[in-house]
Amino acid sequence: MSRQKVSILDGYLDEPSCLGVPPYIAPHVRYTYGALRDAGLAKEEIDYLTIDQFRDNKEELLNRLKMSQAVVIIAGTTVPGKYLGGKPISLQEIESLTERLQSPEVILSGPIINSGLKINSVDKTASEIPGLTVYQEFTNNNLITELDPVEIVDRWARLGAVVTTKHPNFPYLVCELETFRGCPREENCAFCSEGFKEITYHRSLEGIIGEVAELSSLGNQYFRLGCQTDLLLYQAEEQEGRLCPNPEVIKSLYTGIREVASDLKTLHMDNINPATIADFPDRSAEVLEMIAAYNTAGDIAAFGLESADPQVLEANNIGTTPDKTMQAIEIMNQASGYRDEDGVPKLLPGLNLLHGLKGEREQTMELNLKFLHKIIEKDLLVRRINVRQVNALQGYETGYNYSKQEFKEYKDKINEEINQPMLKRVFPKGTLLKEVIVEKSQGKISFGRQLGTYPILIGVPGQRQVGKVFDVKVIDYGYRSVTGIPWPFNLNQAGLAELEALPGIGKKRAMRIFMADKIKDLDELNRVLDYSYDVEQLRNLVIFN
Repeated sequence: MSRQKVSILDGYLDEPSCLGVPPYIAPHVRYTYGALRDAGLAKEEIDYLTIDQFRDNKEELLNRLKMSQAVVIIAGTTVPGKYLGGKPISLQEIESLTERLQSPEVILSGPIINSGLKINSVDKTASEIPGLTVYQEFTNNNLITELDPVEIVDRWARLGAVVTTKHPNFPYLVCELETFRGCPREENCAFCSEGFKEITYHRSLEGIIGEVAELSSLGNQYFRLGCQTDLLLYQAEEQEGRLCPNPEVIKSLYTGIREVASDLKTLHMDNINPATIADFPDRSAEVLEMIAAYNTAGDIAAFGLESADPQVLEANNIGTTPDKTMQAIEIMNQASGYRDEDGVPKLLPGLNLLHGLKGEREQTMELNLKFLHKIIEKDLLVRRINVRQVNALQGYETGYNYSKQEFKEYKDKINEEINQPMLKRVFPKGTLLKEVIVEKSQGKISFGRQLGTYPILIGVPGQRQVGKVFDVKVIDYGYRSVTGIPWPFNLNQAGLAELEALPGIGKKRAMRIFMADKIKDLDELNRVLDYSYDVEQLRNLVIFN
């Protein structure tokens, strides 16, 4: 293949161990870009665009892709969810696009290659190491015979860091960081795509820290150690045939990142097996305390309980139990659940519940609800409960088939009895959430989130421009979201919609405040409202000048 321009189309990805949907950028994209640079291509010879950019300007960008010698499509949502920041490429879009791209060679890369799907319209399916196939195309060199996967990935991670500056979200972009690939368990969960990976490795400390240093030097400030199945088992030690956490390695990882990215604004993580915490409570507590010392607040470790039904756990070889998961929740609450100066917990567990699994039965939902109520009764904090249905891959046979009404009623119960009470615990009124970015404006409400792991959706009264960044104080709660007002909130400059949203104010009082002359303090506000309202509840929510 002669050296010409290559286009990388970021179709976004979401798999159990990695997220690459905006505002996240997956390591797969950076490795691929780094591979092309390593193959000798200049920056000007490599084009990068996202699937959303392509959708917004299809004909012009299609012509750009047609000018390429090769097009690499990175895709794969093996655990599909609902996304606000972007929409992953669909199978139909891949097929439609590749049929129209007649001259460039189309290489399909990302988690989609392990999904078992057949896409006949692509010319080539990439290697599991992102970038390796296109590197070989341009160099005629099989690098895997010279270097091990860790050396390749560490090299390309640094070389490819610059692609982040081409992302439309930059600099408000979360760089997903990989610590290791594959599941360390000898037998994987029956439904999980991690078991399909043939190449596994643990990256070097120097490689990860060097990658962060390069990303930071380019202006990136938001990082998530999210690309692994269990962060506590990164470079784990073996004890009596079992892997146990290595506190020194995790400490070196976090301190190293802090040293090379001293101005970072987010350092979060994802994915811990609760059984690791329960099986090694002392070591795990030590690691969790250390993570909380170096991370940024609002961090979440997703626990893959998947089901509180023992029959389901056994049928799917899920590597934890309800008792172990509850113990892990308790340990994490104690070790890292304390709050920072703004009132945001440092590190809390999240909980994944998956339905449609083998072994499910009518009482599975009841067992899940009972487990969740136990968390409430124990006065524990869990930041996120993710209830979803299994995405059957490579012939996985699903279990009990709930009706749509059954599933809706079940989720409604979780929202009413668990999610909303939990949000009130995690984010008490007056909690300050910094750097909220508006992602959507609809009617009289703007919706935004912070940059981080599983950020809470925040509704802010009033229309605001998409992309606007400001701080917010929590004033109310939905089932899976909170309502907030901008901070500082100047009572004398607020619009009617914003005033109405203040706790207990409503339309009539809002109009009185809006029509009043400049209000100087709470005492004067009390007079304006004819002493009919407890103004003390606004003491920490509003200012007057």
